[in-house]
Amino acid sequence: MAYSQLPFASIENEFLRVEYLTTTGPRIIGLFAKGVEGNLFAETPDVHWPVPHGEFYLRGGHRLWKAPEDSFYNCPEEGVTVIAGESVILRSPVDVSGLEKEIEFRLDGNRVHLSHRITWHGESPLELAPWTITQLRLNSLGIFPLQGVAGTDSAPNRSIVIWPYTSLKDERLELHDDFVLVHGKPGDVPLKVGGLNTHGWLACALGKALFVKRFAVEEGTFPDMNSNVELYVKDVCIELELLGSLKTLKQGDSAVLTETWEVLVGEFPATLETAYQVRKQLSNLSTNGENNG
Repeated sequence: MAYSQLPFASIENEFLRVEYLTTTGPRIIGLFAKGVEGNLFAETPDVHWPVPHGEFYLRGGHRLWKAPEDSFYNCPEEGVTVIAGESVILRSPVDVSGLEKEIEFRLDGNRVHLSHRITWHGESPLELAPWTITQLRLNSLGIFPLQGVAGTDSAPNRSIVIWPYTSLKDERLELHDDFVLVHGKPGDVPLKVGGLNTHGWLACALGKALFVKRFAVEEGTFPDMNSNVELYVKDVCIELELLGSLKTLKQGDSAVLTETWEVLVGEFPATLETAYQVRKQLSNLSTNGENNG
């Protein structure tokens, strides 16, 4: 494995294996599904860049950040406390910016339930939102569901947020009435879109597996022009990102964001037909009350 130079441990059941780093983080670094070859997560051990407090290593997998984006708070991951039982808790020390991050997760069949917590230790109040970033391997298709075309109501029912470096002519971006698609293909420039997702899921078709990120739809105001989900791709991975609502934290206060991953094994090529199939399947599950297991 590309990250095997770092100590890691794992939990598994008959469907999934989840691997996490044990000396730095909090970071979930591997997601493996029985019957599917390889890590569903991207592995990026050689990608790093300078931040105000040192060097940040991307590493791949799943991490917890603070929104809105501010490089001052993107600190190098130094140390982690691991508490392993029925669930696994990964807790960082308080970093030099004043943030303490924690990811707790447990397996449940073909699902992983996660709770993310950011605690603020600075003296002055800070407005932030938890921001979870899941990096998946390329040759894939990210699916962001929209409300679709319905009725003649004069009020808007869809929003798409575009980042300054994103070109609407980028071949990796497809806009449809029912969803936005982002193709997980490498490029020299990044592409990022987001928006307010009221469906409670994002998905990524990975060929032989479908990765679904499920979440409760919060009320409140979100970062990035009121986005609670974002899709990003550049050269080494595609990212499915979830954001909580903005909260002002005093010293010792925490903000929490929960989500559930679901992995379906089957034929999920990175095509428009797959996107329609996935949207129909997941919308039916939501209607039947199976959105948050």
